[in-house]
Amino acid sequence: MAGRKRLSELDKLKSKASRMYWKHEDVKTTEFADEHTAKEVQFYESEKKMGRPPKKLEAIQREAYADYLVAMLEYQEYETIQGLEPASTQDVIDYKKSDRSGRKAKDEVLHIKKYIRRTQKQVDDINAENDTSDKVEHQGPGRPAMGNSEKVDYYEKRINEAKAEVAKLLLDKADHEVIYYELFELKNDRRTLVVAQKKHDEKSIEYSQFAKDIGLLDERIKPVQAQYDKALELAGVKQVRSAPSARVAQNKRSIDVGSWVEKDLVDEEKADEQSEVDKLKDEMQEMKKMMLEQAELIEALTSK
Repeated sequence: MAGRKRLSELDKLKSKASRMYWKHEDVKTTEFADEHTAKEVQFYESEKKMGRPPKKLEAIQREAYADYLVAMLEYQEYETIQGLEPASTQDVIDYKKSDRSGRKAKDEVLHIKKYIRRTQKQVDDINAENDTSDKVEHQGPGRPAMGNSEKVDYYEKRINEAKAEVAKLLLDKADHEVIYYELFELKNDRRTLVVAQKKHDEKSIEYSQFAKDIGLLDERIKPVQAQYDKALELAGVKQVRSAPSARVAQNKRSIDVGSWVEKDLVDEEKADEQSEVDKLKDEMQEMKKMMLEQAELIEALTSK
């Protein structure tokens, strides 16, 4: 049979517990916090606040930790029901450490390049204000705010430091990796132009100008793409196309039994086993609810 080997119920619960742990670890990272802050800023600064505001970072972290605890308890309870020797907590955690699904491992070069783009956007916004005043009235405690020219100098210094760090990281990269980062930046610039173009009417001058800029960028992308493909070929690296997300129904295995009586006994045993699992899941959901309520209560008491 083609496809992935079917997992047992125990492996499913173990996999879930491991994934929930690494998800909990992920939401505690600086990168996740930065992206969450960007979402909050985008929502509250937008003219039309459509939909619900983003959840608070602390709430996301609490829920992720509660999900991990519940998943681990589900796994341990199932071990007990099956009469199995308990696995260590670390063994469960490491089960999906190397091949866990979800957020990909951070690419340091792309991470720094993203920081450079954001910081450059701040510089552009400051320059667009056309405010040459460097004197900022200072009131209250704390250090005085920087003037616009000071801000520009500060941000440009940070940009240059980040670019130097990227150059240092690229020294240890293969040729096809270096070209990939260049191609990534060009395609990212193209996406930015396309998004900006969609904000204008198709018959407007602005829309036509964006179309022209996108066309020029496409001409720059073509040779770099060809260069990247050639570098991959020379390095012996093959590009693998991602599999479709649609799931293919698996063929059900038939149970070979000697009589209808034996088949009924097998069905009853499966039903009993499933009812125990369902009961356990209900208990875990109640426990998760209690954990969240306790965490909210503790936060309310400590904030006073």
